[in-house]
Amino acid sequence: MRTAMVMNGEETAASSFESPTLRGALQEGAARLFAAGVDNPALDAEVLLRHVLQLAQGALFLRLKDRLSSGDQEQFHKLLERRAAREPLAYITGNKEFWSLDFIVTPAVLIPRPETELLVDLALDCARELPSRQRIKILDIGTGSGCVAVAVAVEMPGCRLIASDVSEQALAVARGNAVRHGVADRIEFVATSYLDGVDGSFEVMTANPPYVKDGDKPALSRAVRHEPEVALFGGAEGLRDIAGVLDTAAEKLTSGGWLVMEFGYGQEESVEELVDARPALRLNRVRADLQGIPRTAIIQKTSDATTPDSQ
Repeated sequence: MRTAMVMNGEETAASSFESPTLRGALQEGAARLFAAGVDNPALDAEVLLRHVLQLAQGALFLRLKDRLSSGDQEQFHKLLERRAAREPLAYITGNKEFWSLDFIVTPAVLIPRPETELLVDLALDCARELPSRQRIKILDIGTGSGCVAVAVAVEMPGCRLIASDVSEQALAVARGNAVRHGVADRIEFVATSYLDGVDGSFEVMTANPPYVKDGDKPALSRAVRHEPEVALFGGAEGLRDIAGVLDTAAEKLTSGGWLVMEFGYGQEESVEELVDARPALRLNRVRADLQGIPRTAIIQKTSDATTPDSQ
């Protein structure tokens, strides 16, 4: 319906002596993005124009006959150029919705994706099954924007979390998101690889490790190639960081504790093999995403046996 309003409206073009209406600006923006081959050009043009005008969703279409100031028009054109060059929309606007929460996003962090909400859902299920759920400790490895850790903290006011990342820039973004959603007092952010140098154990762990094969970089879309490589690439087979997370789980989970971990397309069998190689861990089940693709492993710590050396 929105596309029809934008593309089939009665306005064609403003005269050279007056600024365009918002309807005309939307039409122009959608046409430019369509010509550049951008997916969903009308929707992206709407999001960018709303960002320029600082309008809530839906408010723009109540003002289609208003005229765009020259300053706003110039800013809108600059944002259209960035989107036409395939810069991700979330980096242009500086925010992304996840778990019905608005998150700050910068090029220092991976853009939160809808399929990663499954991590939150499953982690909450695991946490709520624990007898000590009102005081459990949860670890989020490779927190990035902090979207998983913050969402879990919002849903479970009694829990305490540690969120780790190797990137100080990413941790700065995550801290900002924790403050934004009122959970900064319950999340400790730690700059470390996995959980090196951090004492203690955890009842629940979440992880969305880098799992793209290094050699697959040329096949990635132009938009994805804007995202930080440290959050994308997991070695020759895409399994380096998955193995590191499993070693951390074998060491840091309490007996009976849970790891909920996202993995990539076609990696289900490899994940099963890596879990089997660690006697302290047991693969409980694998959940598919909304597209039916195996996406998330639910793994339990079954004993305090020491983990073997990484494979």
